[in-house]
Amino acid sequence: MELFIGHKLVKREDGYTVVLYLDQELTEFAKDFDGIGNKERRDLERGIRDYIKEKLPNIKVKSVNLMLGSLLVASLSFANIEIARGAEVNQPQIQNLRTYRVKSGDTLAKISEKFGTTISKLKAINGLSGNLIYIGQELKLPQLQEGTHIVQAGDTLSKLARKYNLSVEKLKRVNGLAGDKIYIGQALTIPNQGNLSTIDLPDGVFRVGDRGKEVKSIQVALNNLGYSLVEDGVYGPTTKRIVTDFQRQYDALKVDGIYGPKTKEYLAEALLTDHTILADPSDTLALVNKGNSLPSNYIPANLVVPNVPFPFPEFHEKKLMREDAARALEKLFAKAKEDGIELYATSGYRSYDRQKAIFTSKSMQYGLERANQFSAKPGESEHQTGLAMDVTSPKVDFRLTQSFGETREGKWLKENAPKFGFIIRYPQGKEDITGYQYEPWHLRYVGNNHISYEIASNGATLEEYLERV
Repeated sequence: MELFIGHKLVKREDGYTVVLYLDQELTEFAKDFDGIGNKERRDLERGIRDYIKEKLPNIKVKSVNLMLGSLLVASLSFANIEIARGAEVNQPQIQNLRTYRVKSGDTLAKISEKFGTTISKLKAINGLSGNLIYIGQELKLPQLQEGTHIVQAGDTLSKLARKYNLSVEKLKRVNGLAGDKIYIGQALTIPNQGNLSTIDLPDGVFRVGDRGKEVKSIQVALNNLGYSLVEDGVYGPTTKRIVTDFQRQYDALKVDGIYGPKTKEYLAEALLTDHTILADPSDTLALVNKGNSLPSNYIPANLVVPNVPFPFPEFHEKKLMREDAARALEKLFAKAKEDGIELYATSGYRSYDRQKAIFTSKSMQYGLERANQFSAKPGESEHQTGLAMDVTSPKVDFRLTQSFGETREGKWLKENAPKFGFIIRYPQGKEDITGYQYEPWHLRYVGNNHISYEIASNGATLEEYLERV
């Protein structure tokens, strides 16, 4: 039986109240809502979430009124329902936590690195408001993710690479290692087949005029890297052009548009090492870049439209942000207005599918390597986290341009963003670290003013900060 037979929207100043009409046969909910059991309450809250997700996916819901006919059964904060969801999801993990007793010299940063987790996770599951810990304190540790290896005596990167059929460079890149040194007890991420592309590449030589399933496999592989070929099994001029573009990225390859053993070798390596899927994409400090990808089905919870100016009035997906980031953005914009600075938000959340459409278009137009200097592959865009927002101003005609950084608005943004937990994610002079060109308009919420201040004051990137901690 369906819980709800319909709904109505009531506009509020800060969003909507959703009025849900219960099926008339559910008379057990006519009694005091607080009197129902925990299981029934959880089932009802789950039903509310599922209904709103299916019927009203793009609506900023603030509260929910439950009606049984003309009787108001309950009025609930939707935020509280989402919090209950988080507790429900995390409960099985909490039941299976490991523990660790703090020793002399320990810090949260050292412990998180040792056990393959993050500082934010440690603080969350242990109820810590700050970074202070004491000798003898027992800390809960999250379960290891599948694909984690704890370094044992005698382990080396080369031994682990052979054991897991990976390259040493791949292990170093995935784990952010600058050198070959590892230590006993260190948790290393080992990409498994669930993290990697598994496409059978054909042997042999293929060129314009060839047809068949082998050619289709080549086209599928290239599309997995971000191109947009028709997978028709025909090696035509477009397939040759894309193979040529791929070959140009490697000095060791002959640039002739012909697929052969050497091109196969590099294409297979590109598919294998393209990126690692993040285990915890909702982490406020999640590092999303060309080496760390979000799952294709990841959609952040609590997406809302921040109450800030946009250059366009109509609703669009790109107006959305995660609620914690949206509230911080509102405070940042309020301060800008107070200081006489006119800012506009222009592009926030972007789904995996939308990013895929954008990147494939760019790669077909400019080539994969050039396109990836200013556009992210699907899954590698911070916009999918809901923590990023592109900001512009009338001074640059609402465009996203590097000249924004030279305007009064751009300079103000760089100076003041860290006060509200934001960083300029792609700073000037750091292109070799971030992998992207300078973007003075791209804000990334890191959730903690101390962290954003530390990154900004040191002229650092998120990559450099996370490597240090």
